[in-house]
Amino acid sequence: MLKKTIALTLALSVLLACLAADPAALASEYYSARTPLSGSSSAKINNVALAVEAINGTRVPTGRSFSFNETVGRRSESRGYMKAPNGRGAIVTGGGVAQAAATLYLTLLKVRSDIVIDPVKTYGSRFTDNYVSDTDYAVVTDYNADIDFSFTNYGEVLVIDMWYNSDYVYCSVTVGDDVFGPVQSENTDNAKSADPSAWGSWSDWVVSTLEPQPEGDSDGGPERELLGSVCLNTGGDYDVVYNVSLAADSITDTTLNRGDVFSFNDIVGPRTQAYGYRRALNGRGAKVYGGGVAQVASVIWLAIKDIRDVSIVEKSTYGSRYNQTYVDSSADAILTDYSAGRDFSFRYNGFGSMTIYTYVQDGWLYCDIYEDNGASAWSLDNVG
Repeated sequence: MLKKTIALTLALSVLLACLAADPAALASEYYSARTPLSGSSSAKINNVALAVEAINGTRVPTGRSFSFNETVGRRSESRGYMKAPNGRGAIVTGGGVAQAAATLYLTLLKVRSDIVIDPVKTYGSRFTDNYVSDTDYAVVTDYNADIDFSFTNYGEVLVIDMWYNSDYVYCSVTVGDDVFGPVQSENTDNAKSADPSAWGSWSDWVVSTLEPQPEGDSDGGPERELLGSVCLNTGGDYDVVYNVSLAADSITDTTLNRGDVFSFNDIVGPRTQAYGYRRALNGRGAKVYGGGVAQVASVIWLAIKDIRDVSIVEKSTYGSRYNQTYVDSSADAILTDYSAGRDFSFRYNGFGSMTIYTYVQDGWLYCDIYEDNGASAWSLDNVG
């Protein structure tokens, strides 16, 4: 650690000497921020490293836009990304890369230049990590859902440098006509090497000494695995979103033990005015009490349909009558009707327990399915 500190101090001294020797260099403006990385799993650090190196050295000329998703690219296993917790604690491929977006965001907020940042989506109350203290800075990015972090530079040329060590993710933005760096690549399919020695600019001066950290629980407890994770756009109608939220809140944190059957109708109950539901459009465009709750059944279906230890008990779809947009295929537009006894139900056949989380945030409906292997969990048999 002492050697790294000395090396960084010497490098900073060299920079200051260069600035003093070259008055023109003083025309550039420099801004920086950092977020803590210590305590993160080796998988998360791997993901952060890939995102950081993809961004590092990006040059955004006057009038050009920066896109996090275009720069970092798809977060897939084929591109080196691993499963790790994201900002809301879900284990997903590429989990952790949003910390790079948050670090860049914190830096850009300091820039005294003509930068216009596009509307930012944040984790809000769902944020469970600790790399920012204010959830307004916990930026969400999702390549598949087209949730991006982007900005347009209307000022002088700027260059983004990013790097990391075992304690922090760092970002610096240098603004000025004399700065240099590669223009943002149009081809983001090829992940760069995660070797810090190949990086340029400031990141050359920080040596990363990462120690692999154990995955899972250190106390020998059950291993939790994310089996499925899906999000849908609810469409924005206020009454639909209200009904969807009500149904999602009824279901979230439901746990199934081996042999337990999930019944949408049993858990959600009647979709009536007396139960707080409003009149809204359902999946075939009819305005009914509880209209929209089938979106919750649909998102759960999409999350569980490829899980090996789940068998469907009852499932109906809107078929040709489906005329909404929350799912692409009518085969995934689940139909439920409490009064008519039309249910969506399935059985969990695994040897541990399976927990379903459903919630709405910023107009998006989320479903995460976790399995605890060998865990003793609350059963649906306990439902009154």
